[in-house]
Amino acid sequence: MEIQDKTVLAIQDKTVEILGEAGIISRRLQSYELRSEQLQMAKTIGGAIEDNKHLIIEAGTGVGKSLAYLIPFIIYTTENDKKVIVSTNTKTLQHQLYLKDIPFLRESLKVDFNYALCLGSENYLCKRRLNNEYTYELFDKDMHLEELRRIAEWSKETDTGIKSDLNFIPKNEVWSNVCREPDLCLGKKCLYRDDCFYREAKKKEKKSHILVTNHALFFTNLASGGQVLPDFDAVVFDEAQTLEDAATSYLGLEASNTKIKYFFDSIYNPNTKKGLLIKFKILSAKAGKEIEKNLVEARYTSDRFFHEIGDIFGQESASKRIRTKNITFNYLEEPLKRLRSSLAELLDYVDNKEDETLIKSFLKNCNSLSSSLDFILKQERNDYVYWIEVSARKRGVKYSLFASPIEIAEELDKQLFSKVKPIILTSATLSINNSFDFIKGRLGIKGARQLRAGSSFNYKENVLLYFPRAIKDPNDEFELFRQKSLEEIKRIIDIMKGRIFILFTSYHMLNAVYQELSAAYQEINLLRQGEKPRYILLEEFKNDQNSVLLGTSTFWQGIDVPGKPLECVIITKLPFSVPDDPITEARMELIQQKGKNPFIEYQVPQAIMMFKQGFGRLIRTKKDRGVVAILDPRIRTRYYGRSFMNSIPKCRHTVNADEIDRFFNKAVI
Repeated sequence: MEIQDKTVLAIQDKTVEILGEAGIISRRLQSYELRSEQLQMAKTIGGAIEDNKHLIIEAGTGVGKSLAYLIPFIIYTTENDKKVIVSTNTKTLQHQLYLKDIPFLRESLKVDFNYALCLGSENYLCKRRLNNEYTYELFDKDMHLEELRRIAEWSKETDTGIKSDLNFIPKNEVWSNVCREPDLCLGKKCLYRDDCFYREAKKKEKKSHILVTNHALFFTNLASGGQVLPDFDAVVFDEAQTLEDAATSYLGLEASNTKIKYFFDSIYNPNTKKGLLIKFKILSAKAGKEIEKNLVEARYTSDRFFHEIGDIFGQESASKRIRTKNITFNYLEEPLKRLRSSLAELLDYVDNKEDETLIKSFLKNCNSLSSSLDFILKQERNDYVYWIEVSARKRGVKYSLFASPIEIAEELDKQLFSKVKPIILTSATLSINNSFDFIKGRLGIKGARQLRAGSSFNYKENVLLYFPRAIKDPNDEFELFRQKSLEEIKRIIDIMKGRIFILFTSYHMLNAVYQELSAAYQEINLLRQGEKPRYILLEEFKNDQNSVLLGTSTFWQGIDVPGKPLECVIITKLPFSVPDDPITEARMELIQQKGKNPFIEYQVPQAIMMFKQGFGRLIRTKKDRGVVAILDPRIRTRYYGRSFMNSIPKCRHTVNADEIDRFFNKAVI
């Protein structure tokens, strides 16, 4: 590394030498500009590492957060033989770090450090399963067998065995039978051990200083007691505003009629005549008949159980709390026990490790389904919320039962923040009214250092905020609000002709507006979330400047469309979480039980964080400029509106739509 004194300089000083005006990075980047916010962020992280302290950093768009945390951690991990996890919420940022930022720093700094991308094991091809005759016996459709053939050809060429490296997207039922599954791994007894993609990935991870992963896998690892990722010494959570929801999701339980049916079909599917039973009934006709009998009973009781669930909760798509213990009788408890017992009898007849492992994985799945259902129905944990999601589909109604912790602060403090230091949390949207109290309270962080590094972008000149005056309060007259909002959206489209994101808080309003716009604008390329995969919608949007994209929650954050393709963001409503969402409702009830106001303590701060994310979609580079139209009048008329306005950079305001046209006709700043 090109630094003055490797033995004396601290992490902060070395970071300044690298990122400073005459540093290594300035010589490696032709378009380099010194960013004081980036340097401040990097120095503060260096200090937190040296002092072994947690740190929360809000850094505006354009600061260059990834280099600001990667450089001090490269110094720390290489000089002390340590390991840091860098966890993101989106694959986009994950790939940027792994494919662009880290390789650039490795080449620029001339430091011999190792890094790895950590993926869940289901992302890796298992050669043993692929080459097992049993796998091919599971399928009778030509398209499935053709996909298996293509995967087999690819397996001879690929160096990684990672699903995303395939040149096509295999069907889930195909990939799930050839991917690596922990419960089916034979370990040292596998014939393909020396040629195992997952084993090679794990070896690389153990040798690495920087491990890039996502929040989902990080919390899967936490829930498993550290069985998924290598031991690590520090963590960086980028896109940290999503941590609470990610942790809540992966520390919960689920049981559904589709999941149970899939398990039963994997034992024996009467339609396809495929499944585990076909492979093993030859070992013992008696055991095979017992399994078949118990499977028929389990199917019948599952149908009965979910029929009663349907009578209670209906067949229309909805999410509803389950407030009563044992809402219906657990008809599945005994049949699942008998099914498990008959499956276990097969272990007496197998004579090899592979078959034994396969049967044991089915036993484990049976136990997991049974215990999850039992946990949800009995509701013995008062600190959990229990609910059902009903999804009406063409193939039948899906009933999914859930249980999740209401609050995760205490658990995260105990399992994570008290055990690992330093942990860095960063995002462009972590503070509320210049305070980190909300995020600290929600995640259970104690004694963390704090930094708010602003953005170097000129928002005051390059952003115009538009507040239409004639729109009604959605809480008072929603239909009038929707009608006036549609009029304003049309007015903006008439001016802009495209280059617009319209952000909604519900699919209902999104679809209603989409239908109206479809009838009115034949020449506009209207794109609606859900019609195509997100990355395809974004590519179409970027390539056609007459595009208008309508999206809900997933388009409020993690989307990066710099430059001319996106010059207007319309925020239809302030993004308050739906109060009858089961987890939101339970969290609000708990806050109220503590004698506090859940709207002020939870809903407003959460909405502000999402609002900041939506606003942040517009300006992605110094040259970007555009309009953010906020249609919801509550930002001007309600007492909490000032908190929303204080959360975003200072910009010019207008209530006159004609100003939008004049704004774009000015010289670009």
